[in-house]
Amino acid sequence: MNKMVRVFALMIFVLAVTACSGESGSETGASASKEAAEPELAAEAVPSSFPFMGTVELDRYLDDNAGKPTILFFWTTWCPSCKQEIPELEKLRETHGDKVNIIALSLDDKVEALEKYISQHPIDLPVYLGDQAMARKFQVEAIPTLVIFDAAGKKIFGQAGIYPHSMLGAMADNLTK
Repeated sequence: MNKMVRVFALMIFVLAVTACSGESGSETGASASKEAAEPELAAEAVPSSFPFMGTVELDRYLDDNAGKPTILFFWTTWCPSCKQEIPELEKLRETHGDKVNIIALSLDDKVEALEKYISQHPIDLPVYLGDQAMARKFQVEAIPTLVIFDAAGKKIFGQAGIYPHSMLGAMADNLTK
């Protein structure tokens, strides 16, 4: 009995540690390797009410917004930590939105999940659909992840985690000095 309790506790611990690592745990090795072998869908192949943002679109966005730093927030609708970070970023938009752009980039596999989540929990941030190519480009290994670009569009920060508004505000203040 004691051994079962320890095994159960270890399983709970592993589940908690990997909850937002980007692995759902529901894929089998065969389906995961099949998915990796298939090319990713082009943005046009996925009809959505959310605009797609890949590397080309991000580069264009940064060029169009030169002179203003940008915070890129990688997240998914199934990630509890991501849901905690969203209100902090919304507060940042309220306090620093005139100085810093903030983008929420969903890495959800199914656009329907994002649409359902947003319909039930509106977000006061621009929300875009991303893909695994974007996640790889910025070495997103866990979510939520923030990637910060300076006013010239150069990446200056990229780290997974939850950041309180006070820390985000200090980062934004440093970006705009």
